[in-house]
Amino acid sequence: MSVLSTPLQWLCSRNRTYTRTRIQVGLNIHAFVRIGAGVVIGLCLAVPQGSAARKLTLPAKGFVAETPKRKANVTASPSVLIDQRAQKTLALLKSRPVRSLQAQGKATQIVAPATRAGFVSSVYTNRLVEASWATEMLADKRIAYEVLKRELGEEKAQMLYPKTLGLREFLVKHGFLAQTGAIKKDDVEEIEAALYEEFPNGFLARVAVGVSPRETSRGLYPSTDAFLVELMKPSTPIYRPNHATHAVSSHILGSIASGEAIVLQENFVATSDAKKALKNKFFQEVRVHTYEAKVVANARPTRWVQKEILSDEQNEKAEKFVADFLAQLPLTLLSRQAWSVDVAVLDNGDMKINDIVTNRGEKVGWSSYLEQPHVIAAYVRHFEQNADVHYAGVSGWFMRHGFANYFAYWGTRIQKARPGVGKVLAYLPPWPRF
Repeated sequence: MSVLSTPLQWLCSRNRTYTRTRIQVGLNIHAFVRIGAGVVIGLCLAVPQGSAARKLTLPAKGFVAETPKRKANVTASPSVLIDQRAQKTLALLKSRPVRSLQAQGKATQIVAPATRAGFVSSVYTNRLVEASWATEMLADKRIAYEVLKRELGEEKAQMLYPKTLGLREFLVKHGFLAQTGAIKKDDVEEIEAALYEEFPNGFLARVAVGVSPRETSRGLYPSTDAFLVELMKPSTPIYRPNHATHAVSSHILGSIASGEAIVLQENFVATSDAKKALKNKFFQEVRVHTYEAKVVANARPTRWVQKEILSDEQNEKAEKFVADFLAQLPLTLLSRQAWSVDVAVLDNGDMKINDIVTNRGEKVGWSSYLEQPHVIAAYVRHFEQNADVHYAGVSGWFMRHGFANYFAYWGTRIQKARPGVGKVLAYLPPWPRF
């Protein structure tokens, strides 16, 4: 296998070429219904309505936290770089003016196409959501953990989010690197002992930003032995000698965040099992959508492929878990923040935040599930109730009532459905949820 330009590219690479079997009868039904429905409402979904409505158009400058024009100290020790980034992230977030929670009189009228792109664009144009250097940094698991640790204290942070160390940080901290930056070949047993000193119940190796398609509930490697075998390979992409002195740039962010390609996280499944025995040694995941200090009601996404496994009660407990988590953070940190929080739910009742997904500093969606009409509808209603805005016109009605991005979502649902009955049913028009 050829070595790709960065470790993350190697970890996240996969074969995207696949063959899809089309069912001709389903295609005919799909095409007939789409054409008929498109004549009636197609233009309403794509063209803004109510052109006379008042639209707020304030410049982004002064709202988005500006990044200091200083180059990152990429040769700083791993722990120093992480400390600097976390400190600066908190300083920038807390220095911003907090969005007023009081109604300002007449609601700002927003006119936007009833599409995913139209909705996402509207939240940035109208200053509802922030895209900044700070939201880029929070997309990195190591920075997110350090920010929470500084804000909540280490003990409380680890009750909510797994303890996280960078791989570079770990190797430097425990002195496992030679002067050349290479890992000392005779230190395998010592490395294993240090791993269990840091993580008594085991650890997971994960990419620092995003999720690798290779990742399972055990992380990138099924065992400590498998991880150590990979780590000690001379040409391993997860650690290279120059990483000792030079921070690793994230190919997803296009910049340096924590400077880590790989992070090591507490195996919270094993930790939970040690406290209260689990029937199943894995977790189920719930995606919870948030805005500022609140969970967005009725924004629970529909799984693309898997059937719903968790009960409504378990989903509601996960949402309450996230609401309690947000309540512990200051509004200065949360103002204009839209996140997707992935919660790991275990069958003994324990929960842990597995990921906090942000917009990664770009004016883009903060959840892949924003493609689903009812998730857009939930956010639109939440903004109208909590942010002194109103989505106007016919397109606003479509967004509010679960019809935004309808045809694009329908196509994606067909694409992702598994062969068989599920594929046939995917061709039927989606029933609106709102």
